Amino acid sequence: MSNFATRMMINAVGIPAILFLIHLGGLPFVIFIVIVSVIGQIEFYLLARRKGNKPIFLTAIISGVIWIIASFYLSEYLFYLLILIAIMFIIIGLFRHVSGSITDISSTILGFIYIPVFLSTIILLRKLYNEDDGKLVTLLFVSIWICDSLAFVFGKWLGKRKIAPKISPNKSIAGCIAGLFGSLMTVVIFYYLGWTPKLLSFTQLIVLGLIIGIFGQVGDFVESIFKRDAEVKDSSSFLLGHGGVLDRFDAFFIASPLVYLYIFLIL
Repeated sequence: MSNFATRMMINAVGIPAILFLIHLGGLPFVIFIVIVSVIGQIEFYLLARRKGNKPIFLTAIISGVIWIIASFYLSEYLFYLLILIAIMFIIIGLFRHVSGSITDISSTILGFIYIPVFLSTIILLRKLYNEDDGKLVTLLFVSIWICDSLAFVFGKWLGKRKIAPKISPNKSIAGCIAGLFGSLMTVVIFYYLGWTPKLLSFTQLIVLGLIIGIFGQVGDFVESIFKRDAEVKDSSSFLLGHGGVLDRFDAFFIASPLVYLYIFLIL
Protein backbone atom coordinates (compact mmCIF):
# COMPACT_ATOMS: atom_id res chain seq x y z
CA MET A 1 0.00 0.00 0.00
CA SER A 2 1.36 3.44 -0.96
CA ASN A 3 2.06 6.15 1.58
CA PHE A 4 -0.80 8.28 0.17
CA ALA A 5 -3.29 5.38 0.37
CA THR A 6 -2.24 4.67 3.96
CA ARG A 7 -2.73 8.31 4.93
CA MET A 8 -6.19 8.41 3.31
CA MET A 9 -7.22 5.18 5.05
CA ILE A 10 -6.16 6.53 8.44
CA ASN A 11 -8.00 9.80 7.73
CA ALA A 12 -11.17 7.98 6.67
CA VAL A 13 -11.25 6.07 9.95
CA GLY A 14 -9.62 8.53 12.34
CA ILE A 15 -11.44 11.79 11.57
CA PRO A 16 -15.02 10.46 12.04
CA ALA A 17 -13.90 8.56 15.16
CA ILE A 18 -12.38 11.67 16.74
CA LEU A 19 -15.44 13.80 15.88
CA PHE A 20 -17.69 11.15 17.42
CA LEU A 21 -15.62 11.08 20.62
CA ILE A 22 -15.73 14.88 20.85
CA HIS A 23 -19.53 14.79 20.49
CA LEU A 24 -19.78 12.01 23.05
CA GLY A 25 -17.56 13.77 25.59
CA GLY A 26 -17.19 12.34 29.08
CA LEU A 27 -14.92 9.42 29.89
CA PRO A 28 -14.56 8.11 26.28
CA PHE A 29 -13.12 11.48 25.19
CA VAL A 30 -10.85 11.58 28.26
CA ILE A 31 -9.52 8.10 27.40
CA PHE A 32 -8.77 9.30 23.86
CA ILE A 33 -6.77 12.26 25.18
CA VAL A 34 -4.97 9.95 27.64
CA ILE A 35 -3.91 7.66 24.76
CA VAL A 36 -2.67 10.61 22.69
CA SER A 37 -0.81 11.97 25.72
CA VAL A 38 0.88 8.67 26.63
CA ILE A 39 2.09 7.98 23.10
CA GLY A 40 3.13 11.61 22.67
CA GLN A 41 5.17 11.55 25.87
CA ILE A 42 6.87 8.30 24.86
CA GLU A 43 7.83 9.83 21.51
CA PHE A 44 9.05 13.04 23.15
CA TYR A 45 11.20 11.28 25.74
CA LEU A 46 12.69 9.00 23.08
CA LEU A 47 13.68 12.15 21.16
CA ALA A 48 15.25 13.47 24.37
CA ARG A 49 17.19 10.21 24.78
CA ARG A 50 18.61 10.64 21.29
CA LYS A 51 20.19 13.86 22.60
CA GLY A 52 21.79 12.00 25.50
CA ASN A 53 19.20 13.04 28.11
CA LYS A 54 17.76 10.53 30.57
CA PRO A 55 14.26 11.77 31.44
CA ILE A 56 12.31 10.25 34.33
CA PHE A 57 10.38 8.20 31.81
CA LEU A 58 7.78 5.99 33.53
CA THR A 59 7.02 8.36 36.39
CA ALA A 60 6.42 11.23 33.97
CA ILE A 61 4.04 9.17 31.83
CA ILE A 62 2.05 7.96 34.87
CA SER A 63 1.93 11.56 36.10
CA GLY A 64 0.61 12.60 32.69
CA VAL A 65 -2.23 10.08 32.90
CA ILE A 66 -3.10 11.30 36.42
CA TRP A 67 -3.04 14.91 35.20
CA ILE A 68 -5.39 14.24 32.24
CA ILE A 69 -7.88 12.39 34.47
CA ALA A 70 -7.66 15.11 37.13
CA SER A 71 -8.38 17.77 34.49
CA PHE A 72 -11.76 16.11 33.98
CA TYR A 73 -12.71 15.16 37.53
CA LEU A 74 -10.73 17.60 39.71
CA SER A 75 -9.97 20.58 37.49
CA GLU A 76 -10.15 23.04 40.41
CA TYR A 77 -7.08 21.37 42.00
CA LEU A 78 -4.80 21.36 38.93
CA PHE A 79 -2.57 24.21 40.11
CA TYR A 80 -1.73 22.36 43.34
CA LEU A 81 -1.21 19.12 41.46
CA LEU A 82 1.22 20.84 39.07
CA ILE A 83 3.35 22.06 41.98
CA LEU A 84 3.41 18.60 43.57
CA ILE A 85 4.36 16.82 40.35
CA ALA A 86 7.12 19.33 39.50
CA ILE A 87 8.63 18.98 42.99
CA MET A 88 8.38 15.19 42.72
CA PHE A 89 10.40 15.24 39.46
CA ILE A 90 13.07 17.39 41.11
CA ILE A 91 13.31 15.15 44.19
CA ILE A 92 13.50 11.97 42.08
CA GLY A 93 16.28 13.63 40.09
CA LEU A 94 18.29 14.04 43.30
CA PHE A 95 18.52 10.28 43.76
CA ARG A 96 19.48 9.32 40.21
CA HIS A 97 22.86 10.72 39.19
CA VAL A 98 24.73 14.01 39.34
CA SER A 99 25.96 14.15 35.73
CA GLY A 100 23.27 15.53 33.42
CA SER A 101 20.76 16.09 36.22
CA ILE A 102 19.83 19.58 34.97
CA THR A 103 18.98 18.47 31.44
CA ASP A 104 17.34 15.22 32.62
CA ILE A 105 14.97 16.98 35.02
CA SER A 106 14.38 19.83 32.54
CA SER A 107 13.48 17.47 29.68
CA THR A 108 11.17 15.53 32.01
CA ILE A 109 9.28 18.65 33.06
CA LEU A 110 9.15 20.00 29.49
CA GLY A 111 7.68 16.73 28.20
CA PHE A 112 5.08 16.81 30.98
CA ILE A 113 4.08 20.46 30.38
CA TYR A 114 4.22 20.29 26.59
CA ILE A 115 2.07 17.18 26.22
CA PRO A 116 -0.37 16.20 29.05
CA VAL A 117 -0.67 19.69 30.58
CA PHE A 118 -1.24 21.45 27.27
CA LEU A 119 -3.50 18.66 25.94
CA SER A 120 -5.63 18.75 29.07
CA THR A 121 -6.87 22.20 28.01
CA ILE A 122 -8.90 20.40 25.30
CA ILE A 123 -10.77 18.57 28.06
CA LEU A 124 -11.26 21.83 29.94
CA LEU A 125 -12.65 23.42 26.76
CA ARG A 126 -15.03 20.48 26.30
CA LYS A 127 -16.28 20.95 29.87
CA LEU A 128 -16.81 24.71 29.41
CA TYR A 129 -19.45 24.18 26.74
CA ASN A 130 -20.74 20.78 27.77
CA GLU A 131 -24.32 21.71 26.87
CA ASP A 132 -23.29 22.43 23.26
CA ASP A 133 -22.15 18.84 22.56
CA GLY A 134 -18.54 19.84 22.05
CA LYS A 135 -19.09 22.46 19.33
CA LEU A 136 -16.09 24.51 20.44
CA VAL A 137 -13.71 21.53 20.51
CA THR A 138 -15.10 20.32 17.17
CA LEU A 139 -14.38 23.78 15.74
CA LEU A 140 -10.85 23.64 17.17
CA PHE A 141 -10.10 20.25 15.59
CA VAL A 142 -11.67 20.99 12.19
CA SER A 143 -9.99 24.42 11.98
CA ILE A 144 -6.58 22.88 12.64
CA TRP A 145 -7.20 20.10 10.12
CA ILE A 146 -8.29 22.57 7.43
CA CYS A 147 -5.37 24.86 8.28
CA ASP A 148 -2.89 21.97 7.94
CA SER A 149 -4.45 20.74 4.68
CA LEU A 150 -4.49 24.12 2.94
CA ALA A 151 -0.99 24.93 4.18
CA PHE A 152 0.23 21.65 2.69
CA VAL A 153 -1.59 22.01 -0.66
CA PHE A 154 -0.76 25.66 -1.29
CA GLY A 155 2.75 25.19 0.07
CA LYS A 156 3.35 22.53 -2.56
CA TRP A 157 1.74 24.63 -5.27
CA LEU A 158 2.99 28.16 -4.56
CA GLY A 159 5.55 27.70 -1.83
CA LYS A 160 8.72 29.04 -3.40
CA ARG A 161 9.61 31.41 -0.55
CA LYS A 162 10.40 29.49 2.63
CA ILE A 163 9.48 30.97 5.97
CA ALA A 164 12.02 29.22 8.24
CA PRO A 165 14.18 26.84 6.17
CA LYS A 166 16.57 26.05 9.04
CA ILE A 167 13.69 24.79 11.18
CA SER A 168 11.33 23.34 8.58
CA PRO A 169 12.55 23.48 4.98
CA ASN A 170 9.13 22.57 3.52
CA LYS A 171 7.16 25.36 5.21
CA SER A 172 6.50 28.35 2.95
CA ILE A 173 4.99 31.81 3.34
CA ALA A 174 2.22 30.94 0.86
CA GLY A 175 1.40 27.78 2.79
CA CYS A 176 1.22 29.63 6.12
CA ILE A 177 -1.07 32.31 4.67
CA ALA A 178 -3.32 29.66 3.13
CA GLY A 179 -3.46 27.79 6.44
CA LEU A 180 -4.49 30.95 8.31
CA PHE A 181 -7.13 31.68 5.68
CA GLY A 182 -8.44 28.11 6.02
CA SER A 183 -8.78 28.47 9.78
CA LEU A 184 -10.68 31.77 9.45
CA MET A 185 -12.99 30.41 6.75
CA THR A 186 -13.77 27.36 8.88
CA VAL A 187 -14.83 29.60 11.76
CA VAL A 188 -17.01 31.72 9.44
CA ILE A 189 -18.66 28.65 7.88
CA PHE A 190 -19.32 27.10 11.29
CA TYR A 191 -20.84 30.40 12.48
CA TYR A 192 -23.31 30.71 9.59
CA LEU A 193 -24.25 27.03 9.88
CA GLY A 194 -25.03 27.53 13.57
CA TRP A 195 -22.35 25.08 14.70
CA THR A 196 -20.62 27.44 17.16
CA PRO A 197 -21.34 28.03 20.88
CA LYS A 198 -24.10 30.60 21.34
CA LEU A 199 -22.13 32.60 23.91
CA LEU A 200 -19.45 33.61 21.37
CA SER A 201 -20.03 36.55 19.03
CA PHE A 202 -18.87 36.65 15.42
CA THR A 203 -15.97 38.98 16.31
CA GLN A 204 -14.85 36.69 19.15
CA LEU A 205 -14.95 33.73 16.77
CA ILE A 206 -12.80 35.59 14.23
CA VAL A 207 -10.20 36.19 16.95
CA LEU A 208 -10.47 32.50 17.80
CA GLY A 209 -9.80 31.63 14.16
CA LEU A 210 -6.72 33.85 14.16
CA ILE A 211 -5.38 32.19 17.30
CA ILE A 212 -5.90 28.71 15.85
CA GLY A 213 -4.53 29.62 12.41
CA ILE A 214 -1.41 31.34 13.73
CA PHE A 215 -0.49 29.31 16.80
CA GLY A 216 -1.50 25.96 15.33
CA GLN A 217 1.24 26.55 12.77
CA VAL A 218 3.61 27.73 15.52
CA GLY A 219 3.02 24.33 17.15
CA ASP A 220 4.10 22.71 13.90
CA PHE A 221 7.36 24.69 13.94
CA VAL A 222 7.99 23.83 17.59
CA GLU A 223 7.73 20.11 16.89
CA SER A 224 9.88 20.52 13.77
CA ILE A 225 12.68 22.10 15.79
CA PHE A 226 12.54 19.23 18.29
CA LYS A 227 12.86 16.69 15.47
CA ARG A 228 15.63 18.64 13.75
CA ASP A 229 17.55 18.81 17.02
CA ALA A 230 17.15 15.05 17.45
CA GLU A 231 18.01 14.52 13.76
CA VAL A 232 14.88 12.53 12.85
CA LYS A 233 12.27 13.01 10.11
CA ASP A 234 9.25 11.82 12.12
CA SER A 235 8.65 11.51 15.87
CA SER A 236 7.83 7.82 15.25
CA SER A 237 6.12 5.55 12.71
CA PHE A 238 3.13 4.82 14.96
CA LEU A 239 0.58 6.29 12.52
CA LEU A 240 2.27 4.77 9.47
CA GLY A 241 2.15 7.34 6.64
CA HIS A 242 1.32 10.09 9.12
CA GLY A 243 4.44 9.63 11.24
CA GLY A 244 3.94 9.77 14.99
CA VAL A 245 1.40 11.23 17.40
CA LEU A 246 3.57 14.34 17.89
CA ASP A 247 3.59 14.82 14.11
CA ARG A 248 -0.22 14.70 13.88
CA PHE A 249 -1.13 16.61 17.02
CA ASP A 250 1.70 19.17 17.11
CA ALA A 251 -0.65 22.09 16.37
CA PHE A 252 -2.83 21.26 19.38
CA PHE A 253 0.02 21.51 21.90
CA ILE A 254 0.30 25.27 21.33
CA ALA A 255 -3.10 26.29 19.93
CA SER A 256 -5.29 24.48 22.49
CA PRO A 257 -3.92 26.14 25.67
CA LEU A 258 -4.05 29.57 24.01
CA VAL A 259 -7.64 28.99 22.88
CA TYR A 260 -8.51 27.93 26.42
CA LEU A 261 -6.90 31.06 27.89
CA TYR A 262 -8.74 33.24 25.38
CA ILE A 263 -12.12 31.64 26.10
CA PHE A 264 -11.48 31.76 29.86
CA LEU A 265 -10.64 35.49 29.70
CA ILE A 266 -13.57 36.59 27.54
CA LEU A 267 -16.06 34.66 29.67
